[in-house]
Amino acid sequence: MSSVQDVLSVLEGAGFERLPEPLTIAGTEFGFDAAARGTHSSHDLVLVATDRVPRLRLQRLVAGLARSLDLAASRRPVSLVLMDEVAASDRIELERYARVLPVGSVAPDLAEIEKAVAVLLPLKLPEAELAHGSDPVNEVMAVLGPAKTTSDHLALVHASADGPDAVREALRRFVNEGAGWDDDVDDVDA
Repeated sequence: MSSVQDVLSVLEGAGFERLPEPLTIAGTEFGFDAAARGTHSSHDLVLVATDRVPRLRLQRLVAGLARSLDLAASRRPVSLVLMDEVAASDRIELERYARVLPVGSVAPDLAEIEKAVAVLLPLKLPEAELAHGSDPVNEVMAVLGPAKTTSDHLALVHASADGPDAVREALRRFVNEGAGWDDDVDDVDA
């Protein structure tokens, strides 16, 4: 599989949709190596360019695309994935119209591609460990300790799993029981 196809595979795995070639915006065709658009949380238009397109031509293509998007009243941000090293002067010119994401190699591996386009991918958070001290219920139980844990404490802690209303109800029952009140007693207006 080519590098361009690898980039598209990574983007499609993140919910992007591959666009047909040539890319057509407001009736004008643009000859990028590939293009994709965000479909869910990302609204980016992602362009992929290799070293096959001379840099001056690429600058003109990106500038023309930006103008066409303006004419079409598009609000999509444009990102340009470059499959090669890019000179600072070229990058500055391209960044006038698009966010430039250089891969830095003509034959990158998937890790290089994912690193280059990371700003377009959903954030992967590590799984939370439920070790001692990280789960709030475990922390409360540790503070209470086995000697101080009563059935009333356990009832309140278990009610916490159902939310604040459940805790209020368990606490109300605890107070009523301590005061000797029956739950069946109706409120009496004074």
